[in-house]
Amino acid sequence: MGKSIRLILAISLIFSVLLYASCTKEEMINEKVGSQLLTQVNLRKAQIANPTSDRLEMMQNMGMRVDNLEIHRIFIHLSQELNTSQIDELESMGIILYIDSWIPPVGAHPTGFLIADMPLDKLEELADKDYVVKLDTAERKLEPQKGIQPQS
Repeated sequence: MGKSIRLILAISLIFSVLLYASCTKEEMINEKVGSQLLTQVNLRKAQIANPTSDRLEMMQNMGMRVDNLEIHRIFIHLSQELNTSQIDELESMGIILYIDSWIPPVGAHPTGFLIADMPLDKLEELADKDYVVKLDTAERKLEPQKGIQPQS
């Protein structure tokens, strides 16, 4: 390999490392956290800090549970089922896991998921776990899609 090609590869490698290092932890975590979950967590925090009836009504209209504002129900997306040490780790953070809700990866879906109740202050720590692929809200109002009639 010529010297110029090796130099270009070395510069590319250095640039890649610097670019990765310049990403803030918040940016890397936000890649894992669904935007609706982030919005809902921020709504909960705002409601705790400064309660308003309008915000509370908006939260209810979105399908959010308002009986305990400190806890949010989420989907934890994983590439494989949690092992015992991972379960222990998450439970020690105060996360309530509904292990029986585990749906494994199938077909074109590369991740499985399970339902959990997460204390608001654990979002960043949970998103930082290597084995967590993505976090989404499990609190949303679902509407029938156009053309699909509800069964009676």
